[in-house]
Amino acid sequence: MDIHIVQPGDTIYTISDYYGVSPERLSIENDIEDPDNLVIGEALVIIRPVQTYIVQEGDSLESIARAQGVDTMELLRNNPNVSGRELYIGETLVIRYEGRRTGTIKTNGFIYPFIDKDILRKTLPYLTYLTIYSYEVTQTGSLVDIDDTEIIQIAKSYKVVPIMFITAPIEESGVDKRIAHTLISDIQVQNTFINSILDVLRSKGYLGININTPFIEPQDKQPYVELIGKIRKRLNSEGFTVTVTIAPSTFEVSTGLIYGGVDYTGLSQTADNVLYLLTYAWRFQSNLPISTLPFNAILQTLRNAMRLIPPEKCMLGISNVGYLWEFPYFSAIINANFLNYNSARRLASDTGSVIQFNEPSHSSFFQYVDRGHEYMAWFKDARSLYPWIAYSQEYRLQGVAIWNITYFVAYLWLLINAEYVIEKIL
Repeated sequence: MDIHIVQPGDTIYTISDYYGVSPERLSIENDIEDPDNLVIGEALVIIRPVQTYIVQEGDSLESIARAQGVDTMELLRNNPNVSGRELYIGETLVIRYEGRRTGTIKTNGFIYPFIDKDILRKTLPYLTYLTIYSYEVTQTGSLVDIDDTEIIQIAKSYKVVPIMFITAPIEESGVDKRIAHTLISDIQVQNTFINSILDVLRSKGYLGININTPFIEPQDKQPYVELIGKIRKRLNSEGFTVTVTIAPSTFEVSTGLIYGGVDYTGLSQTADNVLYLLTYAWRFQSNLPISTLPFNAILQTLRNAMRLIPPEKCMLGISNVGYLWEFPYFSAIINANFLNYNSARRLASDTGSVIQFNEPSHSSFFQYVDRGHEYMAWFKDARSLYPWIAYSQEYRLQGVAIWNITYFVAYLWLLINAEYVIEKIL
């Protein structure tokens, strides 16, 4: 696998010729909408096929997979462009890529219920788990329902484990701390909460839950661990799993301090799994995101957490969300607009910008002026996310969870699929 940074004068044809791949594959595997208009500075993932197949009349994905000795899901992962449509006679499918995979990995993707179903089906072959955001808990312990039944069934048809995400309501200043305290301290509310969870799990077909850990008052630190244990005992008895999400703040990452109100060790012992999520800045548009901080500082925060969480119980949560700031930008005063990778690249093309790479933060960016206003786009590309995927395996974590998969970003899944065997446990 190679990562090529587009230089002045590069074309899809000169790049494909240099690496010995077809222009068509290069476009498919990097979501290139206009092959004649590459953006200087963008990162392209290059993987060379070693076995291909030309579709014949009467072929289907299933028949080709059987004949070639590969799993249907693997065929879909190698050819995301065929997902959700009929095969065309004469088109070329990749059966295998070059290189030897270095291990296995579990993957998790976060989605909103309104995700485009075609994008969902395109992504599911790459996933072990699908976490649907979110069920909000009320002051009485009941849950606010969401429209997720169809998504759950589609996930299962791709052998993906559907996970129910639970959180307290979001206020302007953050998570509603009153609800969190009531839930932790009131036995009757706890029982209502657990029964509500079980009702949803049974009726919707979820196979587990993920509980977001809110801000914990000092007096609630141990009771919260006990609550998770109580929930796990009830849910495990019916075959459901319990994951807790712990998310460090920008302050924790920038200072190297771990907030003492969250018992990392206690929660990791009490829950089935822990999701260590480096992404929560996306929920508050006025906060400076963790992705702007030095990569080494974020990595040190991860190292500190892994001293408290057994790696075999932990999954690393990373974000592919980008940001667009108008200058002058003042954190906590001015909101940022969100970008995905494809929209960032399209914006760079439309504004004639050159994409640059910030080494300290491992982030890509470009600046431009429009109608007298100055803007900066800040986002992740293959150079940014590949190290996190590699580190998750170096630390022997379960794998990675991606916030979010509302948009299909081909390079991300190509990186994972090229290096690791994605586990399907359903």
